[in-house]
Amino acid sequence: MDTNILSGLSLIACGHGTRNAQGQETMAALVAAIGRRIGRPVLGASVDVQTPAVGDVVADLPTDRPGIIMPLLLSTGYHTNIDLRDAAARFGAGEASGTGVRTDRIRIADPLGPSERLAHLQARHLDEAGWKQGDGVVMAVVGSSVAAGGEDARAQARNLERVLGQRVDVAFGAAADPTVPVAVEACRRRGAPRVFVSSYILAPGTFQDRLHQAGADGVTRTLLDVDDPDSLGTVAVIALDRAIHCTV
Repeated sequence: MDTNILSGLSLIACGHGTRNAQGQETMAALVAAIGRRIGRPVLGASVDVQTPAVGDVVADLPTDRPGIIMPLLLSTGYHTNIDLRDAAARFGAGEASGTGVRTDRIRIADPLGPSERLAHLQARHLDEAGWKQGDGVVMAVVGSSVAAGGEDARAQARNLERVLGQRVDVAFGAAADPTVPVAVEACRRRGAPRVFVSSYILAPGTFQDRLHQAGADGVTRTLLDVDDPDSLGTVAVIALDRAIHCTV
């Protein structure tokens, strides 16, 4: 991966934001990992809950260089379609351009998912949780009110199906059906010997905690773990790939 193309650009890595201390630590570790990959600091920001807000970070960017917002988000949704566009528009009206959104100075890269790399990370976490071939798999997604977010989730489930070589069901925590407990029970009714929940969530928080109440035989950890450098490195590479593609 040639990151030289990103030289001279301001890079803002923007997550959702959380009040969960472990989640905050995890996302900060991801931003640091992205910076290590390119040998210079990357600015962290959030779309909700946490500060600094992405719009404020964009507003404070140096005026002599363009920038890229890298969404540390797993799918298209309200935040990518509205919040990040509004942040970019602090420097002018946004307009569709290629793979992302472009203003006079700011581009918005694509979200992290769907991604085959993330599917391999999910598969590793399933193995660690004790999953065996033939056990049911429910991929748990936070959910989005934007239709494209659901489509992205289903595309990621297909990625995971190809990696595992078996069916993967999708379940949502909000804004869509089925819920995770309903999907787990449906797996059992189809005769799965055991059912595992594959967490398609970046960092620890309330939704991850709820997965342990869904009635599954096992729940994987979140995609990122501060004690797992490989997970941080994998997601950092995806974020930078999206940023590089955004410059083409």
